[in-house]
Parts: sequence; C-alpha cells; structure tokens
Amino acid sequence: MSDKPFKEILIDAIEHKGMSLSKLSETSRVPERYIEFLIRGEHQELPSLPYLHGYIIRLADALDLDGNLLWEVFKRETEIRSSGRRDELPRNRFAIQPTNNAKIISITALSLIVLIYLIFRFNTLFGKPKITIIDPPQEVSTVFSSTFTITGTTDPENKLTINNELLDISSNGFFQKDVLLQEGINNFEIKAKKFLGRESSASRQILFQKPDSPSKPETQPESETQPENSPKNTEPSPQSEN
Repeated sequence: MSDKPFKEILIDAIEHKGMSLSKLSETSRVPERYIEFLIRGEHQELPSLPYLHGYIIRLADALDLDGNLLWEVFKRETEIRSSGRRDELPRNRFAIQPTNNAKIISITALSLIVLIYLIFRFNTLFGKPKITIIDPPQEVSTVFSSTFTITGTTDPENKLTINNELLDISSNGFFQKDVLLQEGINNFEIKAKKFLGRESSASRQILFQKPDSPSKPETQPESETQPENSPKNTEPSPQSEN
C-alpha cells in the first residue's frame, strides 16, 4: 500500500468494498465533501491537521486499512495545512478556561477609569441642573414694550426649553430668546434638563401694558383770561360842574 499514491489507495479500497461515497461518509462519520477532496487531490480545501488526521484514521477503519500507514502515505506526498504552534482541536466551550491575567488587568483598569469618570461627572450627568434667569429677574415683571428678550445661564450640556421650544446654549452657558408679548399677562416656563439627570424649571410672568398717550391741558391766551374774583377796573364818572 505504501508504494501507491494516497488517492489511488483510497479509490482502490472504496471499489474493493463496493461502497458509495455517501455510504462511506455515513460509516466513517467523515463529511462526504472531504472524501471527494481527498479523491480529487484538492488538499487546499481540507481542514487543518487535527481534523484531517482523525478523518483519515476513520476512513481507514471503514475501509479495513491500516490508519497509521495511510496517514504516513498522505503526509509524505502532501503539504499539510497547519495553523501554527497552536494548531489543536477546539476546546470544550463549557470547560474551565485558563485565566488570562493581562486581560483581567486591562478590564480592571478600564473599569476603574470609568468609575472615576462617573464619580467626578456624577453631578453633571445625573444631578439636578442649575438654571439662572438674568432677565426678567423677578417672577412677575411689568413692561411697556411688546418685545422682550429673556436671558439666562445654565450648563452648556443641558437641554433647555422655553414654553417647550428647544433653545441653543452657547459654550459659556448663556442663552436668550426674543419673545413677542400680548397685552396683559404672558407666562413663560423655562426648563433645563441634564442628559441623564433630573430637570429644573423657572417661571416668569411678564405683564405688558400699553403706554397711555399723555393729554395736554387746554390753555387760553393770558390776555383773555381774568380771575373770577379780581376787582373790576372802573373809571369814575366825570362830575358835571355846577
């Protein structure tokens, strides 16, 4: 058997046993496609060393051949594909795996970094946001113009809304919004919310009053005015001479 090429030994044994490839696959528990690759000499399609050795031993048992001798013939004429020093059968995924100290150290260090970050950023991420209304400073204000600019400050990372309208916040935390007032009381709800935290709100009422037009008193020329109780100038009537 050792003088013949591997595939001829395999073909002769299959013909001698009178087995189909499917029957041989079923008997040896070797995938049929790998038996075809061995017969055609397409060794680049075959699995790596541990699998291949087991397949050839099982084929030899099914064909009443010497498995070790058949394996030596195959190795002699074929460059066996290997995955290197770590070429081995896959491990049981339920078995206890060896501890990788470097991996544990890396995971621990990363966890500490994340923990420290969360500690220092806890208030920014999870705390209650601070919001300061600059104008109007009081909760209730009276103005005499129909336009007004609401201004204030908060953390630039917050989400800010005025009456549910989202506003942009500058990098230094300043925000502003021009509003058009209706005559009477105008209500505004300013809310700031952290990305992962709570929400703060501030309310403002702006009373818009239209300015009254000043009325000018009617005046009369000074020459035509005369106090009611002023004495009348009377000239004495001339007396006739006797």
